[in-house]
Parts: sequence; structure tokens; C-alpha cells
Amino acid sequence: MGFSPKARSWFWLPCFLLLSTLLTPPSGLAGQEEVVPILEGQVKAGPDPLPGAMVVLHQVSDEVSGEIDSIQAGPDGEFQLSLPRMPDHGVSSEIFFASVRHQGLLYFGAAITTPLQLDSLYLIQAYDTISVPPGGVSLPISARNLFLTKKEEGWDAADFFQLRQEGEGTLYSPDESTIWQYPLPEGVQDFEVGQADLSPDAVRFESGNLTVYSPIPPGERFFLVRYQIPTEDFSVPMPGLTEHMEVLVRDPGPRAEFPPLLPSTPVELEPGNIFNRFEGDNLRDSELRARVLPDPFEFRAEWMGLILAAILGGVGVFAYRVRGPRRQEEAPAGFPADARSDLVRTIAELDEAFQRRENPDADVQAEYQARRKQLLDRLKSVS
Repeated sequence: MGFSPKARSWFWLPCFLLLSTLLTPPSGLAGQEEVVPILEGQVKAGPDPLPGAMVVLHQVSDEVSGEIDSIQAGPDGEFQLSLPRMPDHGVSSEIFFASVRHQGLLYFGAAITTPLQLDSLYLIQAYDTISVPPGGVSLPISARNLFLTKKEEGWDAADFFQLRQEGEGTLYSPDESTIWQYPLPEGVQDFEVGQADLSPDAVRFESGNLTVYSPIPPGERFFLVRYQIPTEDFSVPMPGLTEHMEVLVRDPGPRAEFPPLLPSTPVELEPGNIFNRFEGDNLRDSELRARVLPDPFEFRAEWMGLILAAILGGVGVFAYRVRGPRRQEEAPAGFPADARSDLVRTIAELDEAFQRRENPDADVQAEYQARRKQLLDRLKSVS
């Protein structure tokens, strides 16, 4: 059965409308706005929620840094803050974080750099404050790593400390004086602060001590300091408890020892960057003594001539001493060990006795001459 041209045009119209419907997105999706990222979190003071705390949102990027929003925490310390855009550290170096001020001290949450972090509760942990006595407090060192590189004179040192604050509150000084201090090797030079999770400008070197002025909250805290030690041999005071201590000497380097630490397996921190390692555990009120050891003995060829000369000289002296008694043993029988002196004395006595005789006859003279010749022959044999 055939269709007229007009009928055929009406036949294709429903098909066209259906195809257009499938290809055209719904008007609701086309006009949908980008989802606003929300930071949901809670503020705590110790183990308990901190209601009413003022939470401040910070933004840090290459172009701008500062506070961008704030909100007061609810009865359970909970809060919500809108971020200006979704964080993506793979695309941008921009980061966000929040802070609160409690009892005069500022506490920060973790840096937000990825969308995944917005899926979990954001915690800002604050603490009540504990005032320290003058001169600060003693804290255990859970780990310390002293990296040494030999210089022409002395050492370059990178000293990594990990402290453990076991209290329930943040240690602080009302007059902003010393919170914690620790002695460094004698004569330290060119001191500088590296990485730290304490305020770097509050870590200083004063009167031979590493001194911290920054408040120290509970938990593990670390910082890295660098300095130079001007001598090869040095000592490291270690007051209090050091749970684990390592000295790592860059290779190649001199042979050295660091009692009471013991040699351990060398470690390669980076390809080709090898350190000889010394370690010890649970050191209390101890002192590390660093000493460079002399090079091991190496036999040199030029010493061979001196050694041979000494050996040959010794053989010569030995042969002379052996030959002397043998010559004495070969002296004529009837003479004492000092044969030469006895023969000389005997000849002199023989001459004196002959001269005392008056007008000796020919037989006496002949006997005298024969005896004297015999004694002279013997004297030559023992000379």
C-alpha cells in the first residue's frame, strides 16, 4: 500500500520529535549549578566537645592567604563551613584549613587538599593549658636521629628530635619563657631550624641549649635542627629518657665509634646515599662519646727494606755472639777463657825471669827462645 507525499511527511514527524527528545538534555540538568563543597567538623577540648568556639576558615594559595569565613560551633562543638570551590591539590596548590582559639592559644585542623577529605568529620583538637615552672619541664625523647657528614674539620649535623608530651593539657609559659630545653654538643656553630610541627621561630639555640618557647600540646612533636660541630671527637649530653637514639654517618666517612651506641646495619636513604648506623635503646641520663678511629694498618712496600735490614742486622749480631764463645773454646788447652791476657802476662814473666839470670849458657838461651816462640804462636792463635 502506498502513501501520498503529504502522508509521508506526517509519518516522519513523530520520529523526528522522538529523536529530538532523546538528544536534548532535560532543562533541569542543563541549568544545574556546581555543588558547593561543605566542610563539616567538630571542635573538642581534650576528650569533650567545645561548644560555642569560634571556628575560622583559612585559605592559602600562591595568590592569596588569609581568613575567608567564620562560624560559631554548636552545642556539641559541631560546625559547617562552605568552601569557595572544591579542593584539588593535583590541579592547584591551594589549601584550606580551620582553626579555633581556646584559653588564649590557637589550634589548627588538618590541611584540606582533596575532595575525599570532605567525606569525613573534620576535627579541631584543642586542650586546656598547663603552666610550666621557670626553666621549663623535662620531656622524654621517643626518637632522636643525628645525621653526620664529615668535613675537613669537624662535622655537619642534622639533628631530628621527636618529643612525647604525655600530659592532658598544652604546656605553656605565662611570661612566654622556656617550655623545654636540651643540651647540644659543646661548641655548636651555625645553628638553624629546619622542619617542625612547632612554631619554628620559637625554637632557638641559647647558652649551649636547644630551647623551645612555643606551647607544646599533648602527643608526639618533632623538629629538625642543623648545626656544625667544630671538632672530630665530641660528646652529646642526653639527660632524661631517650627511648631510641641513632647516629647515622654518611658514607664514605671516617671510621668512628659512638658509645654507648652499638654498630647496626647500614641504611640507604636514597639511591647511592648510604649511612653507617649506630643505635641504642632506653638511654637514661647518658652521654654519647663520639671518637674518630685511626685508619687500619696497611703494609707498605717501602717498609720491606727496613724490615729486612733489621732482620739481617739481628742475624749478624747473633752470629757474632755465637762465634765469640766458639773461638774461646778453640783456644789452647790449659789456658783460661781470657787466653790472650794470660798469654801476654806469661810472656812478660818469662822475659823478666830470663833477664834476672847472669850469664846464661847457650842451652838456657835456646830453651828461653823456644818457650817464648811457643807462647807467641799461641797468642796469635787466640787474637
